Amino acid sequence: MGYLVQHVLFAVFTVGLGLYFFIKAFFMPSTAAHFPTIIASLVFILTASMVVEALRKVRRGSGVPISKAPEEKILVPRVVSYVALTAVYIFLIPRIGYFVATPIFMIISYSYLRALGTFKILLVSICFSIFIYFLFVWFLKLPIPMGLLEPFFES
Repeated sequence: MGYLVQHVLFAVFTVGLGLYFFIKAFFMPSTAAHFPTIIASLVFILTASMVVEALRKVRRGSGVPISKAPEEKILVPRVVSYVALTAVYIFLIPRIGYFVATPIFMIISYSYLRALGTFKILLVSICFSIFIYFLFVWFLKLPIPMGLLEPFFES
C-alpha cells in the first residue's frame, strides 16, 4: 500500500471517529458537549494537516514508500490479551466505579506495555484520576460512576 493511500485511509478513519463524537455531542447537555466538540474539531484539523503533509511529501518525492520501511512483527497474543484487558476494564467501570477501575487499568496497562517505571506508573495513574475528577465531577458537574467510592462522595 502506497504512502499517500495509507495516510488517506487513516484520515478517513479518524474523520469518521471525529464525526461520531461531533454528532454525539449534539445529544449531550450543553456543558458536556463542549469537550467532545473541541476534541472532534482538533481531530479534523490535525487529520487535514496530516493529509496535506503527506501530499507535499509525495510531490517532493520524500514520502517513504511502505515497501522500504522496516516491518515489525505484530504480536497477536499480546494484542488480544490487551484488548481483553480493555474489555474487562469497560465491564468493571459501572460495577466498581471509574475512579477505582481506571487507576488499576492504567497500572496494569503501563506495566504490561513496559511503558514506564513503577514510580512513574503510580504517579501518572493517580494524577490522571485526580485530573479527571476535578475536570468532570467538580468543574463540569457530570456524573461519573463512583461504584465503591459512592459513600465517600455523596453530597
